[in-house]
Amino acid sequence: MTNTTMCGDEAQCIQAQSTTYCRCRRGFQKVPDKNFCQDVNECLRFGTCSQLCNNTKGSHICSCAKNFMKTDNMCKAEGSEHQILYIADDNKIRSMYPFNPNSAYEPAFQGDENVRIDAMDIYVKGNKIYWTNWHTGRISSRELPASSAASTASNRNRRQIDGGVTHLNISGLKMPRGIAIDWVAGNIYWTDSGRDVIEVAQMKGENRKTLISGMIDEPHAIVVDPLRGTMYWSDWGNHPKIETAAMDGTLRETLVQDNIQWPTG
Repeated sequence: MTNTTMCGDEAQCIQAQSTTYCRCRRGFQKVPDKNFCQDVNECLRFGTCSQLCNNTKGSHICSCAKNFMKTDNMCKAEGSEHQILYIADDNKIRSMYPFNPNSAYEPAFQGDENVRIDAMDIYVKGNKIYWTNWHTGRISSRELPASSAASTASNRNRRQIDGGVTHLNISGLKMPRGIAIDWVAGNIYWTDSGRDVIEVAQMKGENRKTLISGMIDEPHAIVVDPLRGTMYWSDWGNHPKIETAAMDGTLRETLVQDNIQWPTG
């Protein structure tokens, strides 16, 4: 039997002065207490690929999801030159093109002294931006300034003031903090740290429903993943934690509660 046959395809034969031994090739690892090598699944290690990972014998292949392209081993969204970054700063919202080195801040919204924007989210399909104002206890929206879409007629659930700003008719809000848009079903989710609840309503404020109450102290940020039907929120109260649940409020679960103090985003 040759040394190559003795070591197999997964290992290489190492000849020293007084001995010969097998060493696992790159992409393989020795099985504990066994005399053979097995493939290393690099895809089980977080961060191996930017997005998609396919394990192969002795190696792996990285790829990108739909609408992304591979650049320098990273996945970058297609059409990035048209992407806009919106930034909330106290009582105003500005925009810029992050991939355009010549881009400057452009004003998207300027509120008065009563406006204190805590969180915001974009409803791309509806061409609107939504934000929470903890200072006045309101949730407001406005059409994106770049839009050419005509404003729809006002109705009993909203009223237009402050240069096209819509204050949603949601009563009883004390301190709305986080906000997230479900762009699939067309719903709006928010946290109210004054009432210690997480709620949902349609985009104009109708059919409001409380999803989470109890065992929640100071809910802050919230995000939703409508494609998976889940939501996530941070709680920075006396028992700080990060939790998740289905978007109807069921299947509630704590994700992080140890070694965490002030989770606000």
